[in-house]
Amino acid sequence: MITDEELKSLEACQSGEDWRDACDKIKAARDGMYPDDWWDKVKLSGMMDRIMDRWGADSELTVTTVVCEGATVDCDE
Repeated sequence: MITDEELKSLEACQSGEDWRDACDKIKAARDGMYPDDWWDKVKLSGMMDRIMDRWGADSELTVTTVVCEGATVDCDE
C-alpha cells in the first residue's frame, strides 16, 4: 500500500522531473513495482491529473512509435 509519506511526496511535485523522482523512489521501495493501490489512490482519484496539471501535463496513456534507421529486429518464426 502507498504510504501517507509517499502521497505527500507526490503532492509536493512541481515538475515532471519531481514526479519521476518521486515515482522512482516509490517503486524502488517495492522492487521496481508500483503499490497495489496506486491506480485507485493516485490515478482514479484524480490526484495524478491535478498534480501534473501544475506543469501542463496529464496522465493519459500514449503510445509512441520510434523508428530507428538501420536497426534490426530478430523475430522467432
